[in-house]
Amino acid sequence: MDSGLRQRLLDEGWEERFSASGARLEEAAAYYRSLGYEVRTEGLVDVASGVTCTQCFTVPGVDGDSGVLFTRVATAPLLEEEDLFGE
Repeated sequence: MDSGLRQRLLDEGWEERFSASGARLEEAAAYYRSLGYEVRTEGLVDVASGVTCTQCFTVPGVDGDSGVLFTRVATAPLLEEEDLFGE
């Protein structure tokens, strides 16, 4: 991932959580959304050259749909306000 993009996201209030792939990345994104966070994933791409980073793909269990998960506190309510406790 391009360091300029990473820094821009951090400056915009995004917090880098971790890198993962496939179902694990999707599961984590869904979990953070369920907690009310905005979620963004970025592929492991060298933005300057447009080349996808493949160095870690030689590691067993790592595949081509890896990405970096970023979250930030939602700037707008994700759910409509409702009375959850019937009061």
